[in-house]
Amino acid sequence: MSTHVVEARRGGALVAAARRRLGRLSLAGRFALASAVILLSGAMILGGWLTQEVETSVIRRVAADSALYVEALVADEVQALGARPLSEEQRGRLRRAFDQPIREGRLLSVKIWNGRGEIVYATDETLVGTSPSSSGFRAALGGSVVSRRTGLGEEEQAYERRLARSLIETYIPLRVASTDRIVAVAEFYQRPDLLEAELDRVRRSTWLIIAIATIAMYVLLAGMVRAGSDTIEWQRARLEETTARLREVSAARAQTDEEQRRRVARELHDGLTQDLATALLTLDRDDTRRSALARAAVESALAEVRSLTRGLALPDLARLELAAVVERACSDHERKVGRHVTRRVATLPAGASAALKIAAYRILQEALANAFRHAQNAPVTVNAVAQDGALVLECADEGPGLDPSSDEGLGIRGMRERAELLGGRLEIQPADRGGTVVSATLPLSA
Repeated sequence: MSTHVVEARRGGALVAAARRRLGRLSLAGRFALASAVILLSGAMILGGWLTQEVETSVIRRVAADSALYVEALVADEVQALGARPLSEEQRGRLRRAFDQPIREGRLLSVKIWNGRGEIVYATDETLVGTSPSSSGFRAALGGSVVSRRTGLGEEEQAYERRLARSLIETYIPLRVASTDRIVAVAEFYQRPDLLEAELDRVRRSTWLIIAIATIAMYVLLAGMVRAGSDTIEWQRARLEETTARLREVSAARAQTDEEQRRRVARELHDGLTQDLATALLTLDRDDTRRSALARAAVESALAEVRSLTRGLALPDLARLELAAVVERACSDHERKVGRHVTRRVATLPAGASAALKIAAYRILQEALANAFRHAQNAPVTVNAVAQDGALVLECADEGPGLDPSSDEGLGIRGMRERAELLGGRLEIQPADRGGTVVSATLPLSA
């Protein structure tokens, strides 16, 4: 197996594990995690943008102060620059004017460009008379003051590259006195060290304010959601408790109903059945035609009572495992109506509750009875399997199927109620090969 496949599977396993952990978090926990990521991302973006804006603002302010200073130094020498180049005497005066600020470190180097893009004065005298390309010069010639931190990558910055790796570069337009006519552009460089202390202070203040605001928003939002989540969890716990209590009451009611059915079955068997049997014995002594008719009626009534008692009485399911309960429902149906039931019963968990066994037996009993009523001669199959923590029962016949326009009868409603009282569900739908499939899903924890 290749390394890429192993790494991909490992990555997929990590993602799946993270999703499982996230799914186990409460609503407040998921919100806290999501809000932390969102607020932290927003704070980083906002902090970066504000820091950049503050840095640009500080650079421009310091550059503006320096620009006024430089403009005052060169103003007299460039007034007639548009008409003629600088003389050697003028360059000397400029060198003397810039000598002190360069020695003091206020400036690192200076260049002066005429309106045609030619350098007429520079600290690096090798540039005088050259016309290198510069975006800053073109912007300043249009009347803008350009100040920025530069990595010294342009052609005319070779001298500055020998002095530092990064400098603050400023271009300012130089105008004829008392007019807006631009005759030259001054370019000068400063070390960023002069700004670092102020920039560090501003950065610290900016990030501190953002951190405090982010933490405050996180605490407020998490507190609000936590309160709401606690209320939801409390209500959910109460609902689950009430639902569990309702299911317990329903299961007890189902057992009570079964006990009542047994009592009715016993009373019918011990009372009415015995009376009818006695009547038959009495009629046997009379050979008249009337006694024969009476005997036939009594025999029919007796058969009906016995059938009724068999339907009311639930077999003893307490000692049977779940698979045996399914088998018992099928065999009782076969014995009653004389029709074979094909069953496929998978290995089912042991230790099912009495309520689950009663529901499984009664649902199968009713489903098989419906299949016999609507499809007497059609094959019928029962499937039972444990799946996803639930018992899944299917009763499928190959008869004509149910009329979709007909209402649910008492038997179907009874099956549905039994399933829903245990937290399960009942589905009735057409089979693939015709007929009807009754499917009941009952939680094994019921």
